[in-house]
Amino acid sequence: MTSTDDPDGDGSGPRNADVPGPDRANPGGDPPKSSESTPSGETERAATERRRLARITGRMTALRHQRAAELGAAHADAMVTGEYAAEGSDEPVHFRPFRTGFFGAIGVILAYITYLALESIRDTLVVIAIAAVVAIGLEPAVQFFIRRKFRRAWAVTTVFFILLGVLAAAVYAIVPPIVTEVIAFAQSIPSLVKNLQNNSTIKDIDNKFHIIDQIQSSGMLQKIGGGAADSILTAGVTAAGVALDLLIILILALFFLAGFPKIKEAAYRLAPASKRIRVGELGDKVLKQMGGYLSGATIVAVQAGVVAGVFSAIVGLPYPWAIALAAAILDFIPVVGPVIIGVAMTLLGFTQSLLIGIIAGLFYLAQHLFEAYWLYPRVMRRQVDISTATVVVAILIGSALLGVTGALLAVPVAAAVQLIVREVVVPIQDRS
Repeated sequence: MTSTDDPDGDGSGPRNADVPGPDRANPGGDPPKSSESTPSGETERAATERRRLARITGRMTALRHQRAAELGAAHADAMVTGEYAAEGSDEPVHFRPFRTGFFGAIGVILAYITYLALESIRDTLVVIAIAAVVAIGLEPAVQFFIRRKFRRAWAVTTVFFILLGVLAAAVYAIVPPIVTEVIAFAQSIPSLVKNLQNNSTIKDIDNKFHIIDQIQSSGMLQKIGGGAADSILTAGVTAAGVALDLLIILILALFFLAGFPKIKEAAYRLAPASKRIRVGELGDKVLKQMGGYLSGATIVAVQAGVVAGVFSAIVGLPYPWAIALAAAILDFIPVVGPVIIGVAMTLLGFTQSLLIGIIAGLFYLAQHLFEAYWLYPRVMRRQVDISTATVVVAILIGSALLGVTGALLAVPVAAAVQLIVREVVVPIQDRS
């Protein structure tokens, strides 16, 4: 067979064998008078076709392996030289150190500036956060009046005036006794000093050690007087600052409470439309948790005020109503508030007698332990659906981060975080 009949040179047969149908040399379509029309000729053509397909498949496989080897070598070189392949692309992206470092430095500078700005307005942000929590906590009371056919404006006004009335009553009950006792103590200082000088024991000690002369010559009294004046001035400035912050909190809470539905709707619209319904459901649950926290804190505070007032009246402490209101208000501040009212009750007890002071201190210590480790966690677990351990840990962390303010905001924030973890994070982990 010549090269014309076998162009591939592999003995696979003539070129016409690849074309099915009638023979090209016989356009009439008559069957050729050759051996190819026999079964052996058909078998030879099928074998030739299989060999041809095998050659094509082998060439394509070899090209794929070659291409994969080239890409693997390119990626290996990119990893060594610091180049990284772009997602969805076979070509490596060149790493530019100067541009990356420049934009990285810009990011660090912007982050530091943001930190300084937030640090400078930290107190303002805390005041806004407290006002928001107060507004969220008062929303259930507003809804109570709305369900009684009040318009929202009148419901907000009613709740706000009730709050102002409670605060005014507390100030009226607490401040006058404090002022009276301070003035009485200041007026009694000369008589106390005279009584000490006339005391025989003090006279004997002074005759031996000349303590009074040394105190007068050292200028200690002048220093104490100057320090006391500075302390009084500092306390006055602090009290004025606290009163101003309280006024700002009340005003902000009033505005937040008046526009609460619109503020909530605007916040929900920031979420994507496809997830807005789910975000609204979670947001309503979080707000309900925070409202439940304030309701639970109010229950605990009322309990503390009633117990303190009844005990003060029984043992004969002065100003039992003032003690009751002070205990109720300070009890809203976790950890610190009960300690302040306990110390005050103990000192007032010592003004009556040593025994009453000891009894007052022991009683309030027992009451504080009962409230902190039994009543408060159980009330919060019922109102906020948060575990006892979480309440204690949240208060400790909040007080360590932001002091009294952190302890005040710790429980509602912990309740919100726990709700988000339970409703969002855990289902995602279960589906993965």
